[in-house]
Amino acid sequence: MKNLQKVLFDMVNFDTEAWNDFSSRWKIKKVPKNEFLIKKGMVEKHFYFVNKGVLRAYHIKDGEEICIGFTYDNDFSGGYDSFLTEKPTQFYIQALVDSELLAISREDMNLMFDRYKSVERWGRLFNEKLLLGKGLREVAILSYSAEERYRRLMTQSPHCLQLIPQKYLASYLAMTPETFSRLRKKVKI
Repeated sequence: MKNLQKVLFDMVNFDTEAWNDFSSRWKIKKVPKNEFLIKKGMVEKHFYFVNKGVLRAYHIKDGEEICIGFTYDNDFSGGYDSFLTEKPTQFYIQALVDSELLAISREDMNLMFDRYKSVERWGRLFNEKLLLGKGLREVAILSYSAEERYRRLMTQSPHCLQLIPQKYLASYLAMTPETFSRLRKKVKI
């Protein structure tokens, strides 16, 4: 809970009552390596905080897995599209290592939004951050060269090479594993 508290308090100050109530609603969920948090067609009932672990999100197109993102320690995850809409997700989320998450139900999250302005503010700021990140990713995928995408990832998340198989990183960067390997040898950051 300490990691969650730090991440939340870096965005918003919670009074003692709000924090005690909000934090009491998060439950530990363990996801073994290679297990799925959610699969396409399922409805996401929880929102997650990755206390420890690495998750990858992907979808399948024409039989090929297309990585759309990764979540590491001290970040949020889940089938957010489904969590918000209560409709089946189009994505898969899989643990790349044994992972420990904190989970809050949709019902509890909405209750906290209604009950505490600080929680609602955090939710708004979280969504703003998420939208900005998605917009930057779209620009990168649509207009950057393969080398520029590789450099951007290595500058922003150099630790990912130790955590994530190269084939998944290549997919995330919309390139072949061979191109990724060539860039890794060529580009020194």
